Amino acid sequence: PQVFAFFFVCYLLLCFGWFYLLFSAICSHLTNAQTKMSRNNNIRVHTIHWFMGILLIFKIMAMLSQSMRYFYIDKTGQGEGWEFVYYVFASLKGISLFIVILLIGTGWSLVKPYLNSKEKQIIAIVLCLQIIDNIALIFFDQTAPGSQSWLTWRDILHIVDILCCAAVLFPIIWSIRHLRQASQLSDDGTTKNLHNIQKLTLFRQFYILVVSYIYFTRIIVFLLAATLPFDKLWLRYIFSEFATFTFYLITGIKFRPREHNPYLPLKRSNPDDDDLVYLK
Repeated sequence: PQVFAFFFVCYLLLCFGWFYLLFSAICSHLTNAQTKMSRNNNIRVHTIHWFMGILLIFKIMAMLSQSMRYFYIDKTGQGEGWEFVYYVFASLKGISLFIVILLIGTGWSLVKPYLNSKEKQIIAIVLCLQIIDNIALIFFDQTAPGSQSWLTWRDILHIVDILCCAAVLFPIIWSIRHLRQASQLSDDGTTKNLHNIQKLTLFRQFYILVVSYIYFTRIIVFLLAATLPFDKLWLRYIFSEFATFTFYLITGIKFRPREHNPYLPLKRSNPDDDDLVYLK
């Protein structure tokens, strides 16, 4: 329980810092509007930024309920109802995490104001996989460790999680491809092309960040847990949560509201039109 309590405090501080940044940006925007300062100096808060804050809240509640669950198991041998609370917030956190990664990867709210049909299909697939993943998590935790059914649910949980991780990479790859094409079409050294290059660099960094996070938490930690003795299995939670906290922190830094960011305000149009219209 001490491990989860420690990360609960870490995520709580991160959440306070994130919402402080968002409300500071809103206050700055209102101040600039009242003083009629240039729109380019505004710090814009997009819808995705609020989704990222909601994800942090779900993560905090999952850490708190997990900590309380293990605390009561250690004292009384039972979770005292905290299992249900943990399953609820763990499910919400898992769904929110993949949705946020998908939305950032598509550029929704940051680069374009819509989702095309392919991106909507990916989101629907991930939601279905997450439902299966959450069901597998409940059966996995409620089954005796080492039994045949426990091994079956463990494998299902791991496979579905890997499929979700693979699915969220496609929108990022599509965004990188579209941005590369847009930068090549406007390769004239103009401000518009510089914005495209900035966005391309940002999405490439995000792709590397997501791949590194998935590889470490889904493969390295899994292999590590398989080799650790039983009394040292708690170390996998430290490695996994440290990697997750680092991922949240770096993503927040790269996609935080700020002045002169590489995102351009865009006009709405048909969601199924070519994305390049919005990326040029």
